[in-house]
Amino acid sequence: MSRFGSRALQRWDDEEESDVDDLLIIAGLLEGSKRNKRKKKFRGSLPGRHNVPRDILGGHQRIYLDYFADQCVYNEKHFRRRFRMYKSLFLRIVAAIEF
Repeated sequence: MSRFGSRALQRWDDEEESDVDDLLIIAGLLEGSKRNKRKKKFRGSLPGRHNVPRDILGGHQRIYLDYFADQCVYNEKHFRRRFRMYKSLFLRIVAAIEF
């Protein structure tokens, strides 16, 4: 065996554990980079899709006017059917949370 071959075998024996650790680290880094490539590269709305304006504040205003205003549109029966609880119970829960 040549001098280079014997030196390489000796070095392999001495550094075998650190080489295995290095290989495991490299394998982990490669797997992590594969996962990053598979990740979606965008956040939020999907590209090519249109945004639907939902008027959230207007919805809140309509619910308030329909069920909680002094001259509400729907009565207690409608409130119970929609929210599955009596209006008085709902108002007690709101009062307990606010206090």
